[in-house]
Amino acid sequence: MKLETKRHSFDRKKYDRELLMDCVFFSEVERKVVTGQPFCYDFHGIFIQNSGKAKISIENESFSLNRGCIIFLRANQVREWVAVTTDFSGYLLIFENEFTETFFNDDLFVHRFQFFQISQPPILRCEDQLFSEFVENCKRIGLELNYLRDDSHHYLRSLLYTMLIRMNRIYIEAYRLSTELYQDSISLRFRKSLEENIRSKQRIEDYTELLKVSRSQLNKALNKTAGKSTAVVIRDRLLTEVKRDLLYSDKNISDIVYELGFSDKSNFVRFFKRLTGNTPNEFRSIYRK
Repeated sequence: MKLETKRHSFDRKKYDRELLMDCVFFSEVERKVVTGQPFCYDFHGIFIQNSGKAKISIENESFSLNRGCIIFLRANQVREWVAVTTDFSGYLLIFENEFTETFFNDDLFVHRFQFFQISQPPILRCEDQLFSEFVENCKRIGLELNYLRDDSHHYLRSLLYTMLIRMNRIYIEAYRLSTELYQDSISLRFRKSLEENIRSKQRIEDYTELLKVSRSQLNKALNKTAGKSTAVVIRDRLLTEVKRDLLYSDKNISDIVYELGFSDKSNFVRFFKRLTGNTPNEFRSIYRK
């Protein structure tokens, strides 16, 4: 039996004005996380664990957490808090694309950060000094939200922007990633387009046409910024979409084959088994609750 995924939308009416960002503190005393319930956001989130231990499943991959861990919650990813200790606490920093896109006049803003790439690990472990810096920034954000002023939106954006840049630098260093992504317009536009179109477009030509670039230009950009070819990036992103449908929907295999553009069921099964070692039905039976 499938456990229904709870979808959270951003509450634009929480404050007197539309800020499109928030910072919430979770603890045993105040607001608690809910375990055993798959959920997803239609906005971006960063969870900074302040104390205790926890286990979270993100896209069916489990991570053990403790103080100093930062979890990057990308929009529309399915995750589930599996277990938390009684002394568990942390800050959840959330924001919508519009919050940063409008201010920076940059519709590629969130795609510039390596930690928001779906192909990268969603966790970062910080040294005490850096972790304390992020916690203090969350406290400043929370305080400003409680006592809003006419210029608060500028101050809040500056705090958020500083944190994102700092986290991205640390993340790149921790995972030894390319620094090229931040300014590579072809890679950035491709990643944005991929997220918007993956369910209907899976051919390389689909994206070269959308981006008005050649196949070799796109391959060169992705090899430089991600160390992968265009075909592999599309394949891996498509696999994520297939797994979501298998685990978090009641769609039958034929529906998934049709909706994701596979030529037929046998081709779909070969694709999935080659990459996971299981048939789609086996995968659903093993991993779905």
